[in-house]
Amino acid sequence: MALPESSLPASADTLADACHGPPHPWESCVWPFVAFTALGALEPAPSGGGLAGTLGIPMSAYPVVYALRLAVTIALVAWHWPTTRRWLGRPAWWPALLGLVLVIPWVVLATLQRDAGFANWAGGTGERSAFNPFEAYAGNPSAAWGYLLLRGLGLVVVVPIVEELFLRGFLMRYPENEDFWKVPFGAVTAAAVGACAVYAVASHPAEAVAALCWFGIVTGIAASTRQPIDCILAHAGTNLALGVWVIASGAWWLL
Repeated sequence: MALPESSLPASADTLADACHGPPHPWESCVWPFVAFTALGALEPAPSGGGLAGTLGIPMSAYPVVYALRLAVTIALVAWHWPTTRRWLGRPAWWPALLGLVLVIPWVVLATLQRDAGFANWAGGTGERSAFNPFEAYAGNPSAAWGYLLLRGLGLVVVVPIVEELFLRGFLMRYPENEDFWKVPFGAVTAAAVGACAVYAVASHPAEAVAALCWFGIVTGIAASTRQPIDCILAHAGTNLALGVWVIASGAWWLL
């Protein structure tokens, strides 16, 4: 007598086709990051260079440009968020706490790189806005703190979700299989490590050493728990601590 189909062992082909991503992987993992990065080119920088400088966008317009950047990105994330959220998993208790602690090596290593004169080794690529709302809105603390709420939303909520879904959800798996959702999340291979290292340096040239160390540790979290939510919470923890440090110390060059 034939066994019911549900009781038969899965074939190798079936296992190879297993889905390890959200139902709409490109829309969830890639397009929000692409939009966030593309709109970031419109943000003015202190040097007045880049696309923003070419278009004549003044530094005073930074909050408006940043708000637009967040609005578009949030809309793209929200588009498939209910199904994306179910894929993220249930968080462990420790990644967010580790993320808070990781702000220490980030600040120390970034400061050492800057003091050693290697902050601009990439020719100013990836220059931070370093927008200080207490200077820009001197005499108007309500406006300054309103901006910080907006910046905090991006720093602690939007960036961790968008960047982790792109880097560990897409980029570190794509070299293994262009149908990246078929690669188990947290699978660490030489290609994945290489993709992470290139991304870390390219996206954070002024903090390249810190970024290599930090992204490597969070890749370890991905390999340990196999849950995207843990990488997001670790990222959020570091960014929250970094934001608090910048406000307390005045080190706006870190943002």
